[in-house]
Amino acid sequence: MNTMSDDSAGFYFDRLPDGATIGRFGVLDAIGLAHGVTTLQGFDTALAATDPGAAAESFARVLGLDGAAWLEQIHGAESIIVDSPGAAGSADGLITETPGLALVGRSADCPLVLVADSEGRAIGMFHAGWRGVTGGMPASFVRRLVGRFDSDPAGLVACICPSVGLCCYEVGKDVQESAVAGLGKRAVKFFAYHKGRLHFNMQACISDQLLRVGLTRHNVHVAGVCTICHDDLFCSYRRQGAVAGRFQAAIARSA
Repeated sequence: MNTMSDDSAGFYFDRLPDGATIGRFGVLDAIGLAHGVTTLQGFDTALAATDPGAAAESFARVLGLDGAAWLEQIHGAESIIVDSPGAAGSADGLITETPGLALVGRSADCPLVLVADSEGRAIGMFHAGWRGVTGGMPASFVRRLVGRFDSDPAGLVACICPSVGLCCYEVGKDVQESAVAGLGKRAVKFFAYHKGRLHFNMQACISDQLLRVGLTRHNVHVAGVCTICHDDLFCSYRRQGAVAGRFQAAIARSA
């Protein structure tokens, strides 16, 4: 299987020689970056939930990389700059310029976002649950990357991996209130009622923050795959509860 969207820069599924299926973004392929999103087809999602380090290192090997860095994800807005493999600490974003080092995040519905400058020199990955999104994680992450590597925000590419979509992400009023408190009244537009229930469009909210800190619209790519709808490919905490595994997303400069 190698199914690409009409947009050659967009998200597609790729079947590896061993039969496993990963998701990729054409735009990151074009830059020459190793990357991917694991699925239920060929990956141990239970290991990613119980032993993030072992799962991250295993995925790095699948991608042909030397090592992996991972986080204790805390649903915040902090990022860590790394230059070596291993557990990087407690935060939700990783940034590096080290070749061959996979930056790995894990999720069971929350968006994972892969970021790179257009020359592939500086790269990053961040995890953004609703607390991170409403707390400004996307903008904070870009400022951290730009400040460290003197990158031009207009030259950054951001790819939002599969995650719970507006179609399925029912939330309480407290989430909307948190968004307005953190982002201002404009955040209201990312919420909509469906059959009397309030839903949150996290992908659109992330995209909006990225645009507001200088990324260009044609450099923000959304996979457009809902993890709740696609239960054949992705684990989902909303769907499965505490027994849900975790899928992973990784990005790296080629060694």
